[in-house]
Amino acid sequence: MDKIKQFRDERSRLNERILAPENNAAIMKRIYGLDTFSYMERNMGLSAKQKEIIGLATSMVLRCDDCIKYHLEKCYELGVANDEMMDIFGIANLVGGTIVIPHTRRAIEYWELLNQERPSPGPFDKSFKEDRYREAILAINSVLEGVKNQISKMATIIEVLKSKLPYFYWIGFYLVEGKRLTVGPYQGTHGCLYIDFGKGVCGRAAETEKTIIVDDIEALNKEQQGSKGILHVTCDPRCQSEIVVPVFGSENELIAVFDVDSLHKQSFDEVDRKYLEEIMQSHFRK
Repeated sequence: MDKIKQFRDERSRLNERILAPENNAAIMKRIYGLDTFSYMERNMGLSAKQKEIIGLATSMVLRCDDCIKYHLEKCYELGVANDEMMDIFGIANLVGGTIVIPHTRRAIEYWELLNQERPSPGPFDKSFKEDRYREAILAINSVLEGVKNQISKMATIIEVLKSKLPYFYWIGFYLVEGKRLTVGPYQGTHGCLYIDFGKGVCGRAAETEKTIIVDDIEALNKEQQGSKGILHVTCDPRCQSEIVVPVFGSENELIAVFDVDSLHKQSFDEVDRKYLEEIMQSHFRK
């Protein structure tokens, strides 16, 4: 596990150094943004899983150990099975030759560590989350540099976060219209069109202007029996946990709430709160 954490921490730290504001690394920012965009899931062409498999095989042929580790993590997140991974290793060695074998040894060790780290679906650890959020922030900042349109910002933030955080199931913005929220850009199953302030998790986050984390939606629904959705509004009954973050504009006015649902209980914690609030602050409040 220490090898995984060490790789993630070092990768995040050095990425931040490369893209530090004082470096004025405009070309590198464009490259990072293009890389993120290229591997995203879109409703056309290859799936994200297929792209990561290609990225892994290519990285092995090119003998880039850091690239191999990164794509191994993404393949693991996207559900690549062990027998599929062995085929990927085989094809990479067939194309790249026996010089790839030492990299395959290190790759299979890292793959086994990943499977030991989280053998079944559920909450992700702090190291994993921080690594993915830092990576997402770098990508979001690169893509949104100079962008002023609020809807474009929202759509981009959703796309990047959905591609980086595997426990994000439903993700989107609800826009403020008077004392009611109206569904804005989102990815996932059909969202509720309107939510009144004070009603459900999103409505309560809008009314209090504070982030709300729900560890167990099922338990919350049992608690609110007979309260007509005051505590929770059910849009997709499969969702098990939720976080809602208020979004403020440049004049400190509430303009939206950012809502994320997960299929697993206890998916969200203070790490999610910290980074999601930071993203909303950076791109809407300034």
